[in-house]
Amino acid sequence: MESHTTALLKVENLSKKFLVKKTLFKKEFFKAVDRVSFSLDYNQVLGIVGESGSGKSTIGKLVLKLLKKDEGKIEFEGKDIYSFTREEEKRFRRETSVVFQDPRTSLNPRFKVKQIIEEPLIVHNFPKEEREKRVVKAVKDAGLDETFLDRYPAELSGGQRQRVAIARAIVLEPKMILADEPTSALDVTVQLQIINLIKSLKEEKKISFLFISHDLSVIGMLSDRILVLYRGKVMEKGVAKEVLKEPLHPYTRILLASLPPDHPSQRKKLEEVPEVYRPEVDGGCVFYSRCPVAEDRCKTEPEYKKIGDREVYCHFA
Repeated sequence: MESHTTALLKVENLSKKFLVKKTLFKKEFFKAVDRVSFSLDYNQVLGIVGESGSGKSTIGKLVLKLLKKDEGKIEFEGKDIYSFTREEEKRFRRETSVVFQDPRTSLNPRFKVKQIIEEPLIVHNFPKEEREKRVVKAVKDAGLDETFLDRYPAELSGGQRQRVAIARAIVLEPKMILADEPTSALDVTVQLQIINLIKSLKEEKKISFLFISHDLSVIGMLSDRILVLYRGKVMEKGVAKEVLKEPLHPYTRILLASLPPDHPSQRKKLEEVPEVYRPEVDGGCVFYSRCPVAEDRCKTEPEYKKIGDREVYCHFA
């Protein structure tokens, strides 16, 4: 197996804010991403989890240069993505791809499946003969057969459409795929099929994934490492098994407590985490207003604490 001395993707102090209100004398901004740092190694799945509005999708768009960052640094294979030459930019576009949440809106309804999967190859000027081979291979690797190539998205089920979206994502044989809530619009049984497909693509094709989800159980099934986000800030990050077994941040514990038990008999054993709502404070911990263990010291911003291979944003860690 090929060894690498640098991470595939490295993000340092990434920040992004959006203008929400503008008057003659004042501008108000919303911090969508606040000094986020992480790395993604080759052949690895990094799960990014958090509730709606936590900044998960914004991070994904920033990493793929679909949005422009305000501050911070993003490196792909050791090089700043904002310093790419024209050729390096083209290579970056070939080696990164994306699978969106809802295949009903991400697939062109006027295109047949063959055209949908072939489109990235046309954009990158692949010869026709190679395009045909790659399209057939991609649709098979995504768990469909060649008969689907002549169908339109409307003729497919939700799971089949998402497989087409995955086939389109892998047809260029990328090194990294951003999977933005790819299972949330699917039935539970189909979700498991897509999760298993992503696992097999990682193992067989050595593709790295940034897997975004609000569902910690899905994240736990797929991820090697986990990044827990709240209001644009990293609450906790570390090896997936360690984070799920012994969460160190109160917010991570709340996310875990919200998961349904595997069996009805386990319901009585569930540890209840009290919901707390208190006034927010400027300059303090961003989770202060909802934290069940907050104290006066939480009115000042905590520093990240490194505990083993884990980083935690909390005074109590």
